[in-house]
Amino acid sequence: MGIDFNSKFRVAELFAGVGGFRLGLEGKHFEFVFSNQWEPNETAQWASKIYNLRFDSEGHVNEDIHNVTNLVPEHDLLVGGFPCQDYSVARTISGEMGIEGEKGKLWTPIKSIIRDSKVRPKMIFLENVPRLLNSPSKLRGLNFGVILDDLLTMGYDVEWRIIQASDYGMPQKRSRIFILAYRRQSKTNGKGTFGPNRRTRKSMISWMTGSSCNLKKESIGPFASSFPISCTFPLDKKEVPSVRSFNWSSKSRPFGNAGYAWKDSGKSSKRWMWTFNCIPSYSGPFTTLGDIIENNHEQDFEITDPEKLRMYSYIKGEQKEWRIRKSDKEIAESISTSSGNLWDLYQKCTKGYDSKLWNESRADSGYHEGVSKGIVYNYTAGSMSYPDLLDNPSRTVVTAEIGRSVSRMRHIIEFKKGKFRRLMPIELERLNMFPDNWTEYEGISDSRRGFLMGNALVVGVVERLAEPISRILR
Repeated sequence: MGIDFNSKFRVAELFAGVGGFRLGLEGKHFEFVFSNQWEPNETAQWASKIYNLRFDSEGHVNEDIHNVTNLVPEHDLLVGGFPCQDYSVARTISGEMGIEGEKGKLWTPIKSIIRDSKVRPKMIFLENVPRLLNSPSKLRGLNFGVILDDLLTMGYDVEWRIIQASDYGMPQKRSRIFILAYRRQSKTNGKGTFGPNRRTRKSMISWMTGSSCNLKKESIGPFASSFPISCTFPLDKKEVPSVRSFNWSSKSRPFGNAGYAWKDSGKSSKRWMWTFNCIPSYSGPFTTLGDIIENNHEQDFEITDPEKLRMYSYIKGEQKEWRIRKSDKEIAESISTSSGNLWDLYQKCTKGYDSKLWNESRADSGYHEGVSKGIVYNYTAGSMSYPDLLDNPSRTVVTAEIGRSVSRMRHIIEFKKGKFRRLMPIELERLNMFPDNWTEYEGISDSRRGFLMGNALVVGVVERLAEPISRILR
């Protein structure tokens, strides 16, 4: 029987959010047969509501993923941007839990869906924060090593690449690791081998970089064809570090920002990888923050209070402060200062947004006592552009992007000389390359719309990978 080139590949989407993967893939080559979105501790479930509004609700499930692993139908491609709270740099090192943390355990149902599927997906397409390659801090790379070990055990080759969207002309400096897993033919997996047929140095240079005299389409991988790079390709392959016996450390990680891993089919069953660091090689057009800005904005987003503008000017600049953990509050309250106790002094400095206050506080005897007791530690932050530059791509959109309080990571633009405002939901959607008003829904707040965009991916990255992924599946 010949191949039906008009058929579409079936896609199952996990951690669907408001549908970034689906927007990037659905159409000529792909049809979505299942999707799951669930936000713990949220009554309204806005992301799921918006997903149902924008797409056909058939096959969509709004339940905890741990309860739906047996509901996923047969599919060719499994996609998902699984939650990143345990890997993100937003988490403090002291609070880092890694893949064993509550959110990190969400890798477990993904693995269960792949392992227990009657017909294992031909390909898997995942997204996460780049720090996945470098976490946890004391055992750098172990979290990614666990995922790699699981996928190799289940009969998949695994390719990964860190991609910053703005490096390829997109309007946001959003950097993410994208993972593609290719099913290999075996008794367990059934017929059909995907990914490169050979993993020699020459063939992998072609597959991973596109730099080879042999430039047939089928010899170039999805990342190389969609996101060109320059690099020094390693001379030799390496063994994939063992989760159990490798000397994981806090000093270095074993994985570069690009890589390909596989398991030998012979008796040795050794696991190998080509991995290296690469830089983007792109000469096309670029989109900037100024390109997506609305000329007419809602007045509520303007910042007219001089004191608030002063606070923004401080918090966007270089900061040399000190911190006390909440767990040490009682100790700080027992330490006297010239104006009360150390905790009160800390709160006064925090709420003051003034370098002078922080400098003066370091002369107080209570501050020095806090340092000697080990409850005071230094905090520094470099300066950032203020207001945000309109002729550059935007910084990464964060979940707290929309709100009235002063926030270092919130975008502030100068829309007229001496006039400043925050970004609106429609502009955040454009920075993630969603259609205008994608997250608009009766009763939803602007801050929640901003939260949803802070959790979303840049659709353009997925769009560029759609054609080469479908070519491999075909």
